[in-house]
Amino acid sequence: MTRESVPEKAARYLREGRLVVTAVSGDYVAALARGDGAIHQLGHEPGRGWWCSCPVRSDRCAHLAALRSVTIRRAA
Repeated sequence: MTRESVPEKAARYLREGRLVVTAVSGDYVAALARGDGAIHQLGHEPGRGWWCSCPVRSDRCAHLAALRSVTIRRAA
């Protein structure tokens, strides 16, 4: 069995309804993502950037890929 790529895993999380956006205000976004056995907090904050509480601890996790795919930053 081959491992899923980050984009494939992100798309699966969306298909399975594992991502819930809980707040949006300007450049602030908060969400919850159900991963394998845990619920992770994630989002975007001015000055902090993209973040996720999962063990990957980088902005390249599948949870953030899913969140980025359903959010867009409007031009000022």
